[in-house]
Amino acid sequence: MIYEKTNEALRSVEKLNQEVYEYFERYGLSFPLFELKTDGFSIIINFMGQHRLWSSDEDEREYINEEADEYEPLEQYLRREAQEIINQISGMEL
Repeated sequence: MIYEKTNEALRSVEKLNQEVYEYFERYGLSFPLFELKTDGFSIIINFMGQHRLWSSDEDEREYINEEADEYEPLEQYLRREAQEIINQISGMEL
């Protein structure tokens, strides 16, 4: 089970970071916004270095099928959660 979650998490982070690289490349910037960490038992995905988006220990994705323990795609969940943070930051007034 952890192997399947690790693969899904790795593919999702890789795809999202590739999109970030391609977007910022035109401005001469290059940095990952999504970060995957694992100790071999659990997985954590952070956004912008300090916002925890997802943890395999506390999976808050929506169920597609509870009986089969099937969740919404991780990439979809990460996009939604990251967009929420971006919206909060962009709406900030100083």
